[in-house]
Amino acid sequence: MLTRILTACVLIPLLVLILIFSWTLAYPIAFAILAGVAIFETFRVFGKTKDFWLSIPAYLLAVGLPFGFYFTSIGAKILLAAILVYLLFVVSVTVFRRGTFAFSEAASVFTAVVYISVGFAALSAIRYGVDRGAYLCLLAFIGPFTTDTFAYFTGRFFGRHKLIPEVSPKKTVEGSIGGTVFGIVGFIVFGLVMQFGYGFTVNYPMLAVAGLLVAVISQIGDLIASLIKREHGIKDYGKIFPGHGGVMDRFDSVLTTSVMLWLLMQIGGGFAFLW
Repeated sequence: MLTRILTACVLIPLLVLILIFSWTLAYPIAFAILAGVAIFETFRVFGKTKDFWLSIPAYLLAVGLPFGFYFTSIGAKILLAAILVYLLFVVSVTVFRRGTFAFSEAASVFTAVVYISVGFAALSAIRYGVDRGAYLCLLAFIGPFTTDTFAYFTGRFFGRHKLIPEVSPKKTVEGSIGGTVFGIVGFIVFGLVMQFGYGFTVNYPMLAVAGLLVAVISQIGDLIASLIKREHGIKDYGKIFPGHGGVMDRFDSVLTTSVMLWLLMQIGGGFAFLW
């Protein structure tokens, strides 16, 4: 526990610095690096780290996409085109390997690479492609971190009923409910800070709805990562963050949350959180 806390004391200020300087290249560079590490961790789980025909294009996709929204105004089109090209590439590799690379393996690799790449790219999409993105990108971290923290403590003190023990034995229904409630509270607190600290008009009902959706989807993201680990018999994806594991262990919820928030912000209208 002490190691986990000390690591968090280093990581949180570093993340804050990256967010403060999000108008610079430091922001996409940081998440490009994390995306690359996440690809490596996942390919190691699949036993494909030395399969360069698959891994090198995956690295290029994951590392390159966060810059697409920084340098251009057509980031979403680049994202879609890149995913389609990678899909065609992976399927082609499957065909030309003449049955030595199963289609089920190809599907797993493609899903994992897109999951990671789109998740980290969405952080740039929110920051550079959405009005008030410099502030709203904070929600991609406030949501999952608040939900995860309070789900842990609520489950530890009040947990009695297992949530999905076949996937994650320690998670409880009570912890999930507690995490969801405080996830919503985290979004409301964000709104209060934006209103009274920065003078924005805040759409609190939509923040609450978004907080609910994000709290739920962030827990699903956590469970997805846990399911993959359980199926492959590993405890953590890596050891880059002492006490927390690897990038995929720490950012599993952020990947799903960032995509959910980006999609909500594309709706606009009633889902405009700040103005």
